Amino acid sequence: MKYILILVICNATCGPQFEWPQKFDSFYDCARMGYKASELRIAEFGETYVNKNRTAILFSCKEENVI
Repeated sequence: MKYILILVICNATCGPQFEWPQKFDSFYDCARMGYKASELRIAEFGETYVNKNRTAILFSCKEENVI
């Protein structure tokens, strides 16, 4: 089984989902990357932008059955 990381950037509303190009062998690895990618993206936006737009990043790890 593999896990797919899905990220969504939200301001007043949430934008489209972004699927991470890498698939993960465990939920643990997927979740760690979700937190890391979210933190890096928030840092790229910067404090002023995030505070002004109330930006948040949501993520989930979805199972993918591999045959």
